[in-house]
Amino acid sequence: MDVTNEIAEVGQQVETLETEVKKFADGLPYWAKFICSEILLGNDLTEEKFDSAFSYLLEELDLKEKSERAELSISYNPNASDDFKDNLIFNSLSNIEGVNALAENQSIELTENLTIIYGSNGAGKSGYVRLLKNVFYSKDRESIIENIHIENGHKPIKGDFQFTSDEGVLQLKYPDDVGNGVFNQFAVFDGEIGRRHLRNRNDFSFRPAGLRLFNEFNAALEKLNNRLFSEIRTKSIANPFADDDIFQGESEIKTFLASLSHNSNLEDLKKHLPFIDEEKTRKDEIEKKYDDLKISLSQKDKALKELRNIKIQLVAKKKNIEIINLWFNQNQLNTVKNSIADCKTKEETAQKEGSEKFKTDKIKNIGSPEWKQFIEAAEKYAITQKENGVEYPEIGDSCLLCQQSINEDAPKNLIASYWAYIKSIAEQEAKTAKENLDNVKKGYEDLDLNQFTDTETLTVWLNEKYEADLTVLKLGLGKQKIIAENIVTNINTRDSKIEIEFQLGLTVLEKIETEIDKDIKAYEEDEQNKVLAELLKQKTYLAHKEKLTLRFTDIETLHKNLIWVNKANKFNKRGYKTQSTNAEKRLSKVYFNADYIKSFNDECENLEGKFGIEIDAKSEDAQSNRQLFLKGKDPSSILSEGEQKVIALADFFAETNITTINKGIVFDDPVTSLDEERKKVIAKRICELSQSKQVLIFTHDLVFVSALINYCTDFQISYRCHSIENIEEPGKIYPDNTPSHEAKYKTSAEARRYIKLAKDTEPEIREAFIKNGFAALRSSYEAFVIFELFCGAVKRFDDRVSIDSLKGLHVEDSLVKEIMDNFKLCCRYMEGHIHSDKYLAAKPQLKHLQEEADRFDTMRPKLDKQKKEHGKK
Repeated sequence: MDVTNEIAEVGQQVETLETEVKKFADGLPYWAKFICSEILLGNDLTEEKFDSAFSYLLEELDLKEKSERAELSISYNPNASDDFKDNLIFNSLSNIEGVNALAENQSIELTENLTIIYGSNGAGKSGYVRLLKNVFYSKDRESIIENIHIENGHKPIKGDFQFTSDEGVLQLKYPDDVGNGVFNQFAVFDGEIGRRHLRNRNDFSFRPAGLRLFNEFNAALEKLNNRLFSEIRTKSIANPFADDDIFQGESEIKTFLASLSHNSNLEDLKKHLPFIDEEKTRKDEIEKKYDDLKISLSQKDKALKELRNIKIQLVAKKKNIEIINLWFNQNQLNTVKNSIADCKTKEETAQKEGSEKFKTDKIKNIGSPEWKQFIEAAEKYAITQKENGVEYPEIGDSCLLCQQSINEDAPKNLIASYWAYIKSIAEQEAKTAKENLDNVKKGYEDLDLNQFTDTETLTVWLNEKYEADLTVLKLGLGKQKIIAENIVTNINTRDSKIEIEFQLGLTVLEKIETEIDKDIKAYEEDEQNKVLAELLKQKTYLAHKEKLTLRFTDIETLHKNLIWVNKANKFNKRGYKTQSTNAEKRLSKVYFNADYIKSFNDECENLEGKFGIEIDAKSEDAQSNRQLFLKGKDPSSILSEGEQKVIALADFFAETNITTINKGIVFDDPVTSLDEERKKVIAKRICELSQSKQVLIFTHDLVFVSALINYCTDFQISYRCHSIENIEEPGKIYPDNTPSHEAKYKTSAEARRYIKLAKDTEPEIREAFIKNGFAALRSSYEAFVIFELFCGAVKRFDDRVSIDSLKGLHVEDSLVKEIMDNFKLCCRYMEGHIHSDKYLAAKPQLKHLQEEADRFDTMRPKLDKQKKEHGKK
């Protein structure tokens, strides 16, 4: 049944889900509704669309003038997302290169139902499975291993995949087409994935588009929040008018500026303007009086001066540490982590989309930063070679490096491609991200974390009076220095791991400041000091009034930024995320989780695995998931290994059965550690499943292969069974050439079929037919031993022994030796050459295959003759 028909049959359910999803989206503000609309239509949230969403959010927060907005109508497309196909068939896998030591030029042809790849351990099955786990959907994407037997010269990992659908033949390549949704319509199961099904809480990978909305909406929400926080950080500049660098001393003006916030009314500050000439004259008079009185009190006030100086330095240090702490709070550290991840992603995208096409064996490190700098410098220099907008190069221009004439289109086009590459969107985005990240890095590198130098007046004073407190402060700054160095290293290596917040406490400094204030107060008790203080107050106010006239425009700008930041901080990301997560949780429970639970229980019954497994299906962060329990515990800690395998398979079958997206499943030895009866049960279920979706099985288990073939025969299901062998190198595929076909190898007919094909084909592909002919002849010898030499008493795919057949059994050593010699010869010719001195390194020829086929045909007459002579005795 295709996706369209299934949706039509459950139309009432989809309509209900559609109504619920639309209701959720329609209840959101315009910016969020815009994001939901794009997701539900299956559109990518490009940077341009994300910019639009961010602009709408700023309008919502009253940070931007409202623009004209198009009316949004939520459209629900159940099949939005990816490139999913109906009636999809995986036809073949071929042209694999660069995977471990797998033989090249191999091809696996598949049927639309069941395909078996049979081979012993070490034959190369794992290499193919490892590739498929990276191409198809898998819960355990392990790295593909290159050829470990060579140090260099590794080929790029790649493979060709052919599919057919209602739209015709579809050719896809790995890794070029790795983002194509067709690959996600096939799923892989192996031992490690089975353990993950049991031990972990697993996300559902195949869900309706309506339910996928919430997780994607939350991801967009996080991105919006990060961008908004970045702008908040840009506008959150420390108030430069609150310290003594600009407005020295205390005054009504200074008090206003020190507490400047978004709620401040600048009209109150304007009352102190303007600063007129009469006030300037008065300011000069007060300053003279103050200086005269200060001189008379200088000796007495020497100690007071020192204390005040220490306090000024102490307050300044406290403000420095407050600013430093901002660089090490968790929001800032999260922003750094996200910036690293963003830069890394964009650099990898630029690498993939751009520089890969320039790679060659002739030049090293193409795509590296040094290479990019070289191309950018060359482009800038090339501009100077032409005038009037003419672009360098043209045919006949000289090369900038070797000065040879450019007389062909190839080098001209290559240089033009270089210019286009450095101007590409991906490269520019990567460049912008790197510049932003470099700014963050510079910020951490420029931090002055050596706040208490040994020769500094404040440090000497603290060391004398508060040595223990000074040690605590230095240790704290040392910890922040280590974090800063880690962040710089993370940026250099593009490692987006999170650093843990560390804030240097200010309690110590506040305690010392209180003690200083007590000492200062003791010096300020007499009247002379009170007069001096009053003169200072007047002098300071007039000085501040004069500076206010000069800096009022800057103060207005700071005030506007404070208002902007206050409005931006009202954005409640958590509230929208909670709303989205709760909606997904409720809808998943109604429209999705129940179907999975029913399917899982059905599969447990099909696999005879009713062990009392309990299912905890729920949603977290707008993503449905489930975990299996047995009496409240991890099933893997209670069930036997075989029982664990059955439950893991049931979970895998259930997840792939409740979706029309999945079109095929791949297994790697799914019956390891199971008894023969259990293998047959699983074989039967897999064959049943192969009637509705493709199945590809890699296995070394003959009993399992036998059961699969028997059930395919019973159910009249098409299947193919290929062998995989390690002959000089692993991964060689022999189509339809496994023990499962041994009956057709009772004669040399299959080998002679390849003789005819070899005669009728071109020399360049004749060798492949000859090798397959020897492989067929080898299988004929195996069948001869089973059916003729041992009279069919023991068969590979039958667990019974035919005792009656033993009466015809007779074997002589001479015939056994001849069979063994001929068998070994066929094996060697399958490798592509024979190792005897006579035929050293010789390629197998058609005449060799003809001779060996004729030799095989003499085996049965010889055996019959020996049996006849034995019967006369």
